[in-house]
Formats: sequence, structure tokens, C-alpha cells
Amino acid sequence: MRITFILLFSFLSFVFVPFSSTYAAPLNVGGTAADWELQAKDGSSVQYYADSEDKVSVIIFWATWCPYCATLMPHLEVIYRKYRNKGVKFYAIDVYEDGVIDPIEYFDKKGFTYTMLMDGDEVGTQYGAKGTPAVYVVGKDKKIVYKRPAGVSDVLVKQNVSLRIRQALAK
Repeated sequence: MRITFILLFSFLSFVFVPFSSTYAAPLNVGGTAADWELQAKDGSSVQYYADSEDKVSVIIFWATWCPYCATLMPHLEVIYRKYRNKGVKFYAIDVYEDGVIDPIEYFDKKGFTYTMLMDGDEVGTQYGAKGTPAVYVVGKDKKIVYKRPAGVSDVLVKQNVSLRIRQALAK
């Protein structure tokens, strides 16, 4: 009887424990992008809302160890070069690193020229980015207009990011 009571109490304690305060529901299309401030690879501070005011933005959460990031990021670089002078900002937020490869060296060696930001784990949590690469396109009004679904090919991501940028710029 005593063991049954202890087991039942333990189960109920587990079931009714609220989520921790660090849990954030994933941001989805139509939701408002979270504001954040992170350090860029050059040491400067970037405050998202201020830096991207009246601009469309693309946010990618990536990591040096992520093979999917390695194949997608060159495609994003091509899109960035096409739209960088048309009111579009790109942010590559480094997350969930394992400490093996220096993210700045990796980014520079690959020749990426969009804004690279460091130590974005907390921001990744705010957005609900549980894996990499997580890609968001955000309109001028800070509403998310595209979120990369898990398992989507680089070609489809490239097409969707370009389409959503064009649509958001037209608004």
C-alpha cells in the first residue's frame, strides 16, 4: 500500500510540474519575431529590431557541425547577394556549438558575407529552434512569413526564401 502511494504521488508530481520558464513555444508563420541583441563576429552588438527596422530579414540558426547548414548556407549567400541592396538583412545566428570548430573561422573560410552572430542559444530557444538549420523570413512588420519545415530540401528552401522575400518587399 505504501509503495503504491509513493508511486502514485511521484507520478502525479511529474505530470503536474509546469514547464520551466525557459521553455518557449515555437514561433510560427504569422507570429511576431522575437527581438534580441547578440554580438557580431567583429565584436559589435546587433540589436535585431533596431538593425532591421523597415527591412525584410532572413534569420538562420546554424552550427559548424551541422552538415545541412553546410549545404544550405551557400544558397543563402547567393540570395543575400541578390537582395542585400534591396532592403533585406540576413542574420546567421550560431547556436548549439560543440566547441570543436571556431564558428568565426568556419564562416570566414566559407566566404559567407552576411551578418554572423555569436552565442545565440537563448535566441534559438526564444524562436523554438530545436535543430539546425532553422530558417525564418520576417517581414518589415516583424511578422514571420516563412519558417523552414524540417526535412525540406535546400532547393525548396532556396525557392521559398526567395519567394517570401519578394512578397514581403512588395508590401
